[in-house]
Amino acid sequence: MTGLATTIHRSPLSLGSIEPVPATALQRAREDPDASAVVDGATGDRLSRGELAAFSESIAAGMRARGVDRGDLVAVTMPNVAWWPVVALGVWRAGAAIAPLSPLWTAEEAARVLRHARPRVGIALGPLAPILQRAFDLAGVDEEVVAVGAGDSSGTPIGALLATPGERGAALPALDLDDLAAVPFSSGTGGLPKGVRLTHGNLAAGAQATVDGLSLGGPLDARAVVLACAPFFHSMGLALSFLGPLTVGARIVTMPAPALEPLLRLVAEHGVTHTAVPPQLVDALALDPRVDEHDLSSLETVASGGTHVPAESERRASERLGCVVRQGYGITEATCIVSSPQRRPSTPGTAGWLAAGSEARLCDPVSGLDVPDGEPGELWIRGPQVMEGYHGLPDETRAALTEDGWLRTGDLVAIRPDGQLEVRDRLKELIKVNGASVAPAELELVLREHPAVRDAGVVGQPDRRRGEAPVGFVSLAEPAKPDELLVFVGERVAPYKRLREVRIVDDVPRSPTGKVLRRALMQL
Repeated sequence: MTGLATTIHRSPLSLGSIEPVPATALQRAREDPDASAVVDGATGDRLSRGELAAFSESIAAGMRARGVDRGDLVAVTMPNVAWWPVVALGVWRAGAAIAPLSPLWTAEEAARVLRHARPRVGIALGPLAPILQRAFDLAGVDEEVVAVGAGDSSGTPIGALLATPGERGAALPALDLDDLAAVPFSSGTGGLPKGVRLTHGNLAAGAQATVDGLSLGGPLDARAVVLACAPFFHSMGLALSFLGPLTVGARIVTMPAPALEPLLRLVAEHGVTHTAVPPQLVDALALDPRVDEHDLSSLETVASGGTHVPAESERRASERLGCVVRQGYGITEATCIVSSPQRRPSTPGTAGWLAAGSEARLCDPVSGLDVPDGEPGELWIRGPQVMEGYHGLPDETRAALTEDGWLRTGDLVAIRPDGQLEVRDRLKELIKVNGASVAPAELELVLREHPAVRDAGVVGQPDRRRGEAPVGFVSLAEPAKPDELLVFVGERVAPYKRLREVRIVDDVPRSPTGKVLRRALMQL
């Protein structure tokens, strides 16, 4: 079927020559070692490019001393702090790959993905180290957990890695663009989180797409100051808050969690020029009266993504801030960047143009054939940022990637005559809570762990405050109250995944093959 394509849409930009992000970052350090590289927005701690290079080499030496080698995974669970770039660069300089975990996950949630990832070492912010250690224990991973900073932790102090002798300015290992670099976790088409295998070539292409996409009101370059509002563990933060800025030598100001008050304060305090924010913060920047209390005149570009941002919100925020506010579109399986404004402002309400070097098809989700010109269809994407596959899941990889390299996104998209993308709807079953993806299957699994629950189904329903909220439907094997089930689930998942309500039903509707019929649930 893939040979029957009638229309292939192409990016207006070519990719050009790329090299692994660590090599580019070290080159920036050699050019100007005293330039500021990272500022911790919470503590004010600063690292120069030279210090970033030196500390990351010490971590790489510590990794190598522990037998970490090319292709190994290192689990990292930290919010956006100055140590995150140091750790990531150190892991890459050891030839290994990062497996970033959400710092909001419980030990049980982390253990579900670690059973497949099997990391050689774990690195966590001090207070999170006990959670990561328990996750390792639950997953049967008998490896060391290293704690960064103070906290109630039984992990190995980060100083033990930094004390490992290493050559100052040691050369980067001979990284190839095809080498594994990162395994972030995505819920794909609604199942349990899957590790997405991203190579150094994927990350380099994503970094270039970030530079293109953020260079609107002013170029993303070495004089830029980037507020890392989007979390590094998520593909949006990895690309827009870290990879792109790192390659051009921009200063990165970290922000532990996205919220309006600290965002306003940090923009004013550090003269932030570029940032990427979740959709709800675009609305706040457009309407909240607190915005007028801060000097935000340094802002040049504000990007967003995750869920659709109304055109009017983009216009209002742009006018109020005096900068360019635009959205892009991406998925973890494409290193977050499928389309963006691409060095020129896009039309408000669209998701911009395809990333450099990318191609797209719009297909009928059932037949796989191209839809007629001008009609929306499931977006298939092919390009240098598209993942290698899912970690340890060959069947899921074959379902997502065609033999000739097309990634089925599961999203309904239209492409305008000028090449701009309009994201119409999600064909996926993911629930978007404040822009974060929540997998129904994971919540169903937790519900079914309760002894009173015979079967469970979860759907997303509109929510004024969160955009969407998960709602559970359960059939019972013995008496239980909805509030009891809400508490049960709430104790086992991150706060943003908690159910808004639980409804008791006689039976959870399923197809003959056992799939939960979510459309039927929505009618109950």
